[in-house]
Amino acid sequence: MNEKDKKNLEFATIFGDASNSQSKDKDHIVQSSTFRLILSFINLYALITTALFFLVKGNLVGGVNTNFIEQGFLYVLNARAIILLILLIFLNVSAYYNYGFKYACLFLIVYMLNSAIDNAVLFSGLMHLSDRPYLSAFTITRPLFIISLFWVMIIHKYKFKSN
Repeated sequence: MNEKDKKNLEFATIFGDASNSQSKDKDHIVQSSTFRLILSFINLYALITTALFFLVKGNLVGGVNTNFIEQGFLYVLNARAIILLILLIFLNVSAYYNYGFKYACLFLIVYMLNSAIDNAVLFSGLMHLSDRPYLSAFTITRPLFIISLFWVMIIHKYKFKSN
């Protein structure tokens, strides 16, 4: 037997199932441009909110009344910023692997609704929107974030399409 034929036979035996696995790579999800745009908005919104919180926390932006931070609101905002980043990571990983994306959106929606209710109920007497103008911009636009999460959850495609 020729050495070349022997190597080909060995490779064919070793990679015998490779053709099946390569054909699975051709299957992919084609998400709409609206989905990608809304997901980009969600990522940008969450990252800017978190970065702005850390700027306010470190007194790196002027014109902010830091009394509300000293009243215990800092610990709540710090925990929420970290949880938001973890949920954002979970959302992006699930969007990449196309597994559990709707659950990740649902978790993020519940989290955002819970934090909005907490802000409205627990801290409404301690501060006003003018005391924290930078963070208030994101508190006021939170419904837009929640609506975009609903929208991206609805338009997400989960079925594979072959080329």
